[in-house]
Amino acid sequence: MLVFMPIFFILCLFSYWVYTQDISVTNSLIHAVIETKPSIVVDLLSFPYLMFMLLLVALLVVIGWVFKKIPFKGNLPFFTISLASISTFFLIENIRPNTLKSRLPYSVIYGVTEYYKKVDYVFNSVPETITALKDSLNIVLVLGESVRADHLQLNGYAKETTPYLVRNKNVVSYSNIYTPHTYTGSSLPRILTDASVDTNNLNNITSIFDVFNRSGYYTIWIGNQELEKSYKSIVDTNNKVLLIDSLRSVYSFRKALDEQLLKPFKNSVNEAKARGLYTLHMMGSHWWYENRYPESIRQFRPVINSKHIPSLNGEDIINSYDNTVVYLDHLINEIIKILQDCNVPSILIYLSDHGEILGENGKWLHAQNDEASRNPAMFVWYSNRFKEIYPLKVEALSNNNYNHYTTDILYYSLLDLIEIKGLNYDNTQSIFTKK
Repeated sequence: MLVFMPIFFILCLFSYWVYTQDISVTNSLIHAVIETKPSIVVDLLSFPYLMFMLLLVALLVVIGWVFKKIPFKGNLPFFTISLASISTFFLIENIRPNTLKSRLPYSVIYGVTEYYKKVDYVFNSVPETITALKDSLNIVLVLGESVRADHLQLNGYAKETTPYLVRNKNVVSYSNIYTPHTYTGSSLPRILTDASVDTNNLNNITSIFDVFNRSGYYTIWIGNQELEKSYKSIVDTNNKVLLIDSLRSVYSFRKALDEQLLKPFKNSVNEAKARGLYTLHMMGSHWWYENRYPESIRQFRPVINSKHIPSLNGEDIINSYDNTVVYLDHLINEIIKILQDCNVPSILIYLSDHGEILGENGKWLHAQNDEASRNPAMFVWYSNRFKEIYPLKVEALSNNNYNHYTTDILYYSLLDLIEIKGLNYDNTQSIFTKK
């Protein structure tokens, strides 16, 4: 019973999400569960879920009480049934693989097994002799969270979610970006390195920050998310790492809004003057949406009033989600204002780590095997000064925006942007090279 009770409890916790959200327990989901941040766990706790856990505890107490009343000989039939069931499992799997392994409770066990097969990263050393031909640039990389391309007004979405970006003539949107990695812990290691989205091998990878450091650029990571172990070692290759609201991050209902990234970003830009790569990692449009934007931003109503998704109206969920995109538009506009005050050629690249499922096939959120979350938003803004100095790069940006890319392009585009010499890379994958 000491073994049965905790296993039964854990498997039932998974079953709640499987049957209320129609999700599958895979290696990806185990990754998201084990490496997720405490603040996100709090966001997923709803009253029905807490009641479900209390009922589980009560059920286990009853099972334990009944089990003690059964004499030892009375357990023999159950023992026989257990042996028969185990034998049947292997027999069925041998005849038709994944018939049972992909379903509860076995999917949890096999998902955890697959997760722990991963290895730690081995970073390639960057040659000390590399140089950047373009060394007077303010480059801002904004990493979004759960923003899908088709919910940007900029890309033709019917609702006015990006009014500032639509009016800005120096913004180019890339609506055809693809990633098969639909959760942060898997997508960011590939976005921030030369690792391809098509490979599971994360050995011998090169950090984009290592390259910029070697090129004489100042690198800083300013994040509003706690660092997951899947990408922490990559982030640590920055010259400086600053996490916002780290002391209160476990209480997500009090979590700082992304606007608190602006002050340290502005200070960093003013200190570095030029020649910097500034990465802003947002909470963005991560569930729970109503905690991701201030009430003053709310454009679309009605909105959600509960964290229990099955009880919510789909239109309300989407309204709340779209309000987070309106807030993103506001924040990007504020970042652009900061860059415009600098007499330095500047460029901002926004890329979300993945998209979000908004009711497609009856599913919601992400970290699931669904196409809806595989098309993250991406757009680029450039200053007038940048356009004057690098007209060919701006021309390439505009010519390439309808092409289909994977998130692999970020690494190669950043290297091509500063024209790295002494390091081999594929500039055909860059948005700054005319095709």
